[in-house]
Amino acid sequence: MFNLLPIAFWSDPAGSSALTGKIVFGLLLGVGLLFALTKVPTQMRRSIVFGGTFLSGLFYVLFYLWPQPITRGPNDVPRDAVEGVAFWLKDSFSVVVNFTQIISGFMLGLGVYSLLRIHLTRIAKGHKDAFFSFVLLGSMVAMAFFAYGDYILRLDPVKAQELENPDKWGPLTRGRDLLFDGLLQQMDAAMFSIIAFFILSAAYRAFRVRSVEATILLATALLVILSLMGLVADRVDGFFGGLVANDPNDFFENFKLTTLRNFIGDNLQTPSINGITLGTGIGALAMGLRIWLGLEKGSGN
Repeated sequence: MFNLLPIAFWSDPAGSSALTGKIVFGLLLGVGLLFALTKVPTQMRRSIVFGGTFLSGLFYVLFYLWPQPITRGPNDVPRDAVEGVAFWLKDSFSVVVNFTQIISGFMLGLGVYSLLRIHLTRIAKGHKDAFFSFVLLGSMVAMAFFAYGDYILRLDPVKAQELENPDKWGPLTRGRDLLFDGLLQQMDAAMFSIIAFFILSAAYRAFRVRSVEATILLATALLVILSLMGLVADRVDGFFGGLVANDPNDFFENFKLTTLRNFIGDNLQTPSINGITLGTGIGALAMGLRIWLGLEKGSGN
């Protein structure tokens, strides 16, 4: 069993003062460790970060590559060292995952601290873009206030059920809805709409006929676009459908836009995407190994 930090330590009821105290203690301990890490010499800091990264990566590598028991009862004991390691990895996994989530939370907090430090400094120094920094920080604080306030309200099951009706919303819920659904999501949609025009401009530059490859790309894209236009596809497919007299083996069946689209998708697009996915996976594996082994530049800074 994983006895370094028993799960029972965190098993106090949600909302209890004991659990709250332990969470506060853990938060202060984590902040203290991060602060202490910033004060150690650079070379030692690199060694500490590399050691933590290597041990964390080693645990997950062993968990997924070490032989695991197919079936295991609650009272089973390992028969040899291999099963002992397998049992330990299995029992440790949930605790290590919790630590991973906690570290992710600290990373998010570190990002918030970095934003506050940079933009508060800009505002204090009267930077020319201080207005945008003020808008960013004000939006962040407002979103956190209304979202967290609405979250606290929904912790009560009765109140959560009541808030399903928009007529029962209070200022906190209405503020969260205005900021998130009314502003953030709408601005996201507008931003992606703008990006669509940039994609169209890039496609135009890529599809201009300058070479044989560009001509093939243009023809293929045109066929796919036309096949997705319902009216055009129905007319073209109907025309060739009349020539083949509903015979699926007729030669003119190959000229239907839907047939061409399916051929391009099954025989050209899908294999290409699979090849790109394979290459991306190999690249991600290589990058992961470099970070795990401390070979990536700046991995310990």
